[in-house]
Amino acid sequence: MDDGLVPRHHDLSNKTVNSFANETRMPQISRPNRPGTLAHELIDRIREAIVDGRYAPGQRLIEADLMRELQASRGSVREALRRLGAEGIVDLVPNRGAVVRKLSRKDFCDLFRMREALEGLAARMAAERVAAHGLAEPFLAAAAATAEADDQGAAAFSRQNRTLHQLIVDFSDNAQLAESLEQMRIPLARLHIRSAVDASYRDDSRDEHKAVIAAIAAGDADAAETAMRQHLRQAASRVLAIVDSELARPAA
Repeated sequence: MDDGLVPRHHDLSNKTVNSFANETRMPQISRPNRPGTLAHELIDRIREAIVDGRYAPGQRLIEADLMRELQASRGSVREALRRLGAEGIVDLVPNRGAVVRKLSRKDFCDLFRMREALEGLAARMAAERVAAHGLAEPFLAAAAATAEADDQGAAAFSRQNRTLHQLIVDFSDNAQLAESLEQMRIPLARLHIRSAVDASYRDDSRDEHKAVIAAIAAGDADAAETAMRQHLRQAASRVLAIVDSELARPAA
């Protein structure tokens, strides 16, 4: 994403946003308070497996298999699955156990409408903080650290995309907003990777990212929210096309 918007003399590849904040006197970013318990570690690992597609929608999560894969006790695995059920990431089905939640087309539409509203708000709030605290340079430097050196395919692009969107949420400095968006990200991530297989989609998305980054760096809250909403509408149209193709496919 070398477009002149992002100063390349900053190398943030081994820095967190908060450590960079300390160096630049940037106000500290708030994140959801997540205790470092074993259950939380297991939740994060199961979430990532769902995002990566290792656990597919509708797949049963067998406790014995998870115990072996995660090197965890039955009690810890059950607690992690119970919490994931409370978050709506898995369904807890009587006599079957935990099953990765399978969403309908309406569910996906609803998620994207909520995500558009919340990430649009995050972009607005990030732009307001950049303007209020003079954070254009640290924001641009942090955004540069999320960019791919070259187009390395769908998986690399998807990781970069998630990192950039999370950065914008971090700069909004709203922990409740961050937590809500984290729960929405899980069911959409697998389909985002599939849509990113198309190189033209990756190119379009990078251009849309540039518009969002430029608006936030300029401290233009209206433009930042508009650019983010437009970007997510385009993403929704791609993902819903994949959903439609999957729904049209005969059941195995």
